[in-house]
Amino acid sequence: MSEDTIKRKVIHFIFLQMALLQEISRVASRYTKMMFFYQRNSIINLFKENEQPEKERPKVFAAVAHITSVEESNNPEKAAAKIERLRHTIDGLLTSFAHCDLSIAIQTLPNRHVTAYLPEYQLKCIQIQEGPECDPMFVEFRLQEEFVERVEEFDWFLFIEDDIVLYDSFTLEKLEKFNQQSGYDNAILYPNRYEMYQGTKRYIDLTIEQPLSWNQLSSVEIEGVKFAEFSNPHAAVYCLSRKQMKHWIKSGRVFKN
Repeated sequence: MSEDTIKRKVIHFIFLQMALLQEISRVASRYTKMMFFYQRNSIINLFKENEQPEKERPKVFAAVAHITSVEESNNPEKAAAKIERLRHTIDGLLTSFAHCDLSIAIQTLPNRHVTAYLPEYQLKCIQIQEGPECDPMFVEFRLQEEFVERVEEFDWFLFIEDDIVLYDSFTLEKLEKFNQQSGYDNAILYPNRYEMYQGTKRYIDLTIEQPLSWNQLSSVEIEGVKFAEFSNPHAAVYCLSRKQMKHWIKSGRVFKN
């Protein structure tokens, strides 16, 4: 056998061994990956005992008082401004309580609302409750009956007018902290309404007055933050916990009780 033939056979043998090693490595790698894949569930189950239980989502019932004229309810062009306001109000609720089980009820009167002109995604999220005819000024008081009837179904009860926009995902956390630390079972935390006008934040209810009159009836300070009595309590929105609702019901539903 010639020297060249021997060299070729040696080279072929070396390349064959290299190819075999490469194939063995590829098969071993694939087998290892498959083994880890099928063991994944077993490994995950080992850590399940230490998992924190998922926190139950708060149940929030939001009632929106909404009244328009008959003419506006039948003519979306004339009602354009009110449609836009109601749409922003609902979007604010969906944004602020996205982490909650939220139910939204539009409290209104027959032929006195513009809900038919809301976008489809909002119509899927709301209940339209047309009560019997009454003075429109009493609609927001009548919806309190709904709160009373459903007091065991929800954790929080929110009232809001149809032109108020709430954009604060920490609303419930702020209320809960205040309720726990204020020291008053009958104390309610109200937000201050404001409007933005030409880049200026304007408190339309004049609740910010100079000089400030702190603690006219009570003394509340939580984590360095002072809470003052309202000088003009027209927030057009309030939110009661179930405990507060029961306290209010027990009082005979007397204002300021």
